[in-house]
Amino acid sequence: MAVIAVIVVLLIVFAWFLWPSNDARPARRERPEIDEAELAAAERDVQEAADEESVRDWGPGSGQKPPP
Repeated sequence: MAVIAVIVVLLIVFAWFLWPSNDARPARRERPEIDEAELAAAERDVQEAADEESVRDWGPGSGQKPPP
């Protein structure tokens, strides 16, 4: 009889760990404010560039140094 009681208690504890709580919603991703005017200006600069070299990506991960 004690074995059955232990199994029931273990099942209740296991169910308690798996039961969703109010905090179970996905984490909210913070989005920094985007300056739409600056974004539009950058897009315009790329579209109006004289050559590809003048607008080449030099940011993190590109493996290139910033233009002088």
